[in-house]
Amino acid sequence: MGTITRKFSVSYKGIEANELFFVPIFTDIMQIGDFTIMPDVVYKRKMQFVNTLEKIVQKNTGCGFTPSGDFGISEREVDVDEIKVNIEQCYDEFKNTVLQEKLKKGNMKFNMTGTEIFKYLIQKVKDATTLDYMRLFWFGDKASVDPAYNVTDGIWSVHIPALVAATAIPYTNTASGAPLNPGDGENYLRTVYDAAPLPLKGLPTTEKVFLVSGSVYEQYREDLENSGGGDAGRQLVIDGAQVLSFRGIPVKPQWNWDVYTAADLALPNYHQILYTSPKNLIFATDLFSTLSQVGVFYDELEEKTYVKVNGKMGTNYVHPSLFSVGY
Repeated sequence: MGTITRKFSVSYKGIEANELFFVPIFTDIMQIGDFTIMPDVVYKRKMQFVNTLEKIVQKNTGCGFTPSGDFGISEREVDVDEIKVNIEQCYDEFKNTVLQEKLKKGNMKFNMTGTEIFKYLIQKVKDATTLDYMRLFWFGDKASVDPAYNVTDGIWSVHIPALVAATAIPYTNTASGAPLNPGDGENYLRTVYDAAPLPLKGLPTTEKVFLVSGSVYEQYREDLENSGGGDAGRQLVIDGAQVLSFRGIPVKPQWNWDVYTAADLALPNYHQILYTSPKNLIFATDLFSTLSQVGVFYDELEEKTYVKVNGKMGTNYVHPSLFSVGY
C-alpha cells in the first residue's frame, strides 16, 4: 500500500518530542498521470473527439468532385462545481500538551499563524484537500444526501453507471459483494480487455492503463504467483517502482477505491476494473494549484485561527469508445 507519512523533528525547551507523525495518506490518488488535468475551467469547457478518418481513397472515374468520408467530430462539455474548505483551530486543543511549547505566548498564544505547528496543520489541510478532490473525482454524486459526496458527480458513481445503463460501453460483472476466487483476477482482466471497443484496442499500449481496486490487484498478483511461471514478463518498472501488467498494459491498484466503497458506500468486496486511456478521464478545475492557495486568518474576538480554501472542480470523460469496465 503506497502511503505518505509526514515526519517532522520537533524540539522543546526542557521537554523533547523526537518525532511528530501525521496519519498516512494514500499516494496513488496523488499521482497526476492516470487522468487528464483540465485547468482554468471557470464555468464550462468544450471537449472535442475526432473519430478515425478512413476509407477516403476512391477510384477516379473521371472529372468531378465526389466527396467521401468526414472527420466525425464529437463535442462534449465538462462543467465545474463550487467547492470550499473551512476549518477552525482553537488554542484549547493544544493546552496541557507538549505542543503548546511551540505556540506564541501571552495574549498572542491563541494566534497560531506563523508558528511551526501551524505549518504542519497547513500541510495537513493540503493533503486532506487533495484526498477529497480524488475521492469526489471517482465517487462524488450530487444526488447523494451525504454532504461529503454531494459536491460533484464522479466517474464511478455517476458517469460510468449511466454509460453502462445506456449500453454505451462494455460491462463485465465481477461478482462484487463476495471475495474473489483463485483465477478471477486474471480472468476478469482478460474479459474486460477482450470486450473493449476497437478504438480502445487500437490505441498504443503505452497510452492505456488498467485501474483496478485493491481486491482485483491482489487476486491478479496471486494468480500470477500460482500460475507456476511467476510474474516474469508481467511486470513493468514505472518511475523506479514495480507495476504489474496485463498484455503489456500497466495494472495499477487504487487502494482508496476499496476504502471508500467499503467504509462510506457500504459496498465491501467491490471489484472494480477500469480499462481506458488516461487522456479519456478529465479532472477539471479552475486552477489546480488552488491546493497551494490556503487562506489563513486569526480572529482576536473569537480567539481562533481559521483556514479556508475555495475552488472549483468537475469530472467527465472524452468518449465512451475508450472505456471497458468491470464491477
